[in-house]
Amino acid sequence: MTWLWLTLAGVVLVAGAVLPVVLRRQPHPGSAAIAARSRYHLLGHHVEVPDPVADPEAAALLRSARERWHSAGALLASARSRQDFELAQRVAEEGLAAVTRAYALLGLPQPGQP
Repeated sequence: MTWLWLTLAGVVLVAGAVLPVVLRRQPHPGSAAIAARSRYHLLGHHVEVPDPVADPEAAALLRSARERWHSAGALLASARSRQDFELAQRVAEEGLAAVTRAYALLGLPQPGQP
């Protein structure tokens, strides 16, 4: 009976040592998460409280950018892998591209420029 307890204790000990090593091998999204959140926040800066715009094409572009901002936020909320974060970043960059086009139509400085 003692050998059973010793064997069980050995298995638990080995599992406790191996489990952290196996879990660390999972790819960590690190830099992808940072880049995606950065683009999301930059987009939010430009579309969170939109100013009234007279140009209908620019207004449509800004609405589209705002939709991309909401979509990127939803993607970031559920993102777990590098691919999830990269998708959120692409959506945010699409929104920033729409903001850039809208600002060009309105004669405003481009996002990221003084």
